[in-house]
Amino acid sequence: MSRPKDEELRSRLLEAATREFAERGYSASTMEGIGAAAGVTKGGVYFHFRSKDELFFAALDHWRSSLRDLLQPAEAGGRGAEDLRRFLQDYLRFHLEAPEVNRLLRVLSTELKDHFTAELRQDLKQEQRLLRSRLREILVRGGHDGSLFVQDPAMSAFLLAGSVEGILSQQSVSPLDVEPFCDADHLTESLLRGYLVEAGDEMPGALRTGDTEFDPTF
Repeated sequence: MSRPKDEELRSRLLEAATREFAERGYSASTMEGIGAAAGVTKGGVYFHFRSKDELFFAALDHWRSSLRDLLQPAEAGGRGAEDLRRFLQDYLRFHLEAPEVNRLLRVLSTELKDHFTAELRQDLKQEQRLLRSRLREILVRGGHDGSLFVQDPAMSAFLLAGSVEGILSQQSVSPLDVEPFCDADHLTESLLRGYLVEAGDEMPGALRTGDTEFDPTF
């Protein structure tokens, strides 16, 4: 009878692997080193993952699964402005507190570029679409409940997504240079500026006809 795998140890291995691959790259990382970082022998690593290749993609999928969960629509009921604030804070905090996640994609696109399949590219494209769609959904709701001023939800979602991804790209490439600016709460308030409708203010415009429908391929 085979020995069952330890899920808590597996999680530790995924976190250790993420740090090792992000800091050292794929070639310089070893199963032994990852095991040591997780407090287990090399044999313990191989018990959970058959190869370094399998471990790398398991780590990548682990974090991307967490990100996909974050991009899922929230339960309806809250005001758009508060939902947008919470979503931006959560999304930025996820990446800013774990910058090594983005570095895994850099390792994939350089050292493992032959593994960058059409299916994986499509998955990454879909995640970008989900980000824009999620933002547009909240912006539309905020326009209808009067908490956000939005003339063109699709364009506003595109601009917000571009701003967020630009922030994360700078943080990934030169973290020390941009560290003073990388506070999720402060960044969120800056991104919200121009969209928030203060209590008592009148909406200076209205949503354009047709923007109440959400296209997941946007």
